[in-house]
Amino acid sequence: MEPVEPPTWSLFVDGSSGETGSGAGVVLESLEGHKLNCTVRFSFKASNNAAEYEALLAGLRLAKEVQVKRLLVSSDSQLVVSQVNEKFATKDSGMAAYLKLVMNLVPHFERFELVQVLRLKNTHTDTLSKLASSRDSKLLKIVSIERLPKPSISGGEEVL
Repeated sequence: MEPVEPPTWSLFVDGSSGETGSGAGVVLESLEGHKLNCTVRFSFKASNNAAEYEALLAGLRLAKEVQVKRLLVSSDSQLVVSQVNEKFATKDSGMAAYLKLVMNLVPHFERFELVQVLRLKNTHTDTLSKLASSRDSKLLKIVSIERLPKPSISGGEEVL
C-alpha cells in the first residue's frame, strides 16, 4: 500500500494599518473546507508591510499549532511574497528581521508555497484585518480578536 500524503491546507493572510490602528486577518482552510478565522489587533503602530508580515507570521504559527504539514499560503502583499520567495532583496532591517522569522517557521512544514493573489481574491481576510484594525466597531464585541502587544521581531515569547 502506497503511503498517503497529508492534505494541503490553504492559508489566507492580510495585514491592515491605518489611522485607527493596525491588525491582521488570517483564514486557515482544510481540504474539506473547514475554516479557522483569526483576527489580531496590534498594540503597536505598524507600517503596512509590517502588518502584512505579522499576518503571515500569525497564520504560520496557527498552521504549526494545528500540525498542518502541507501549506499553500495566499497573500496580496507583493513585497512579502517576493521577499519570502527570494525575488526581492530586503533592504530594510525591520523587513529583514520579519523575513528571518518567517524562514525559521517554514521548515516546520513538509511542503510550503507562498503565492501572491489579487486583493479581490483575498476579501475574507481583508475584511478580518480591517475589523482588527478598526477602533469603535460594534463587531469588536461579537468577533474574538487576539491582541499582539509588541512586534514579533522585538523578540521574546511568541504570542497567539
